[in-house]
Amino acid sequence: MPQGHKSRIVIDVDRVRAEAAQKRARRFGPAGRAGRALGVTGLVVVGLLLVALAGSYAWWQGFKKSPPYSLALLLDAAQHDDVQAVETMIDADQIAQGFVPQVIENLAGAGSPISPQARASLTTALPALLPRVRETMRDEIARSLKTLSQGDSQNVPFFVKALGVRRMADVNEREDVADVKVRAGERQVDLSMRRDGERWKVVTVKDPQLASEIAARLAASLPAGGQTPQQQQNQPRRRGTR
Repeated sequence: MPQGHKSRIVIDVDRVRAEAAQKRARRFGPAGRAGRALGVTGLVVVGLLLVALAGSYAWWQGFKKSPPYSLALLLDAAQHDDVQAVETMIDADQIAQGFVPQVIENLAGAGSPISPQARASLTTALPALLPRVRETMRDEIARSLKTLSQGDSQNVPFFVKALGVRRMADVNEREDVADVKVRAGERQVDLSMRRDGERWKVVTVKDPQLASEIAARLAASLPAGGQTPQQQQNQPRRRGTR
């Protein structure tokens, strides 16, 4: 550089301003705002999903302690012929005690399937027949529950089955006891359940259809006189008979 001349640095101010304006536009423009909005929306959605999952889990844990859940377990055990599981979820003796009067009412009341002569002798015939009701009560309850389930739900996931039972059941819960009305079409079964730890156990059953079916089977084993064959054998023979 020749002596006596100073160097100069030239800055294109307009170009610098233009580049700065472009950067601000990219940062605060529609694309930048959309990106930030999408990011915030994503966080909100994830948060709502976590809240929903936590709420669903808490609800399910509470539902597992309810009468409908225990009833769904009983229904599932009956459908899979799990005899031991059914026994743990019902009080067969107490159910039989409450169910026997329903059977007697069907045998002795209007529309009874037995003859008037047999009805008059029910008092002597029933002691020999009613133990059958008690012995088969577990199987009868399991069979009744199977008929209550609409369609073939044996292979349905259990949580779906449990929600279905909850929809079918009308529950009146009072501390450690609960009255449950189960509706399936036009049929209704009334149950009483008692709290048993974190589960509920069926202790009484009111089922007119089942009572009628059991009464019909007992009537078939009653002879015209209303006595069992064993009672007839124990009767003294009249003189002159062989």
